[in-house]
Amino acid sequence: MTTPDHTFAVQTGTAPDGILYVTVAGDLAWDSADELLDATRARFGPGSTPAALRVDCGGLTLCDSTGLSALLALHRLAEAADVPLRLDRRPPFLDRLLLLTGTYEHLTGRSAESAGPDGGAPGGAAEGPRPLVP
Repeated sequence: MTTPDHTFAVQTGTAPDGILYVTVAGDLAWDSADELLDATRARFGPGSTPAALRVDCGGLTLCDSTGLSALLALHRLAEAADVPLRLDRRPPFLDRLLLLTGTYEHLTGRSAESAGPDGGAPGGAAEGPRPLVP
């Protein structure tokens, strides 16, 4: 029996309007969470604070407790810099995790009641456009 290859990948890019786009794919877990944080933190600094932080979660295949911790750390980083954070294209499993852990409203800015029956966006529609990473 072979296991699926869910290698983690992260890409970052800043759009001309100053929005930092971070695209993640694969398993956000104990062995990849630091990669996400390091790639994002590298784009924050004196004179290089983005206008907003948009994380495209559409390619995630798994998010464990360490992955959730990384998302919470991104939220703290963005909040400390007064940068709005948005988690776009969250898969239903991620919304269910956020609902189960009580972090849905904290990380999405939406009430838990606004989540669809499967934990995703109402009507199954993914939130936010698929950002293009320059």
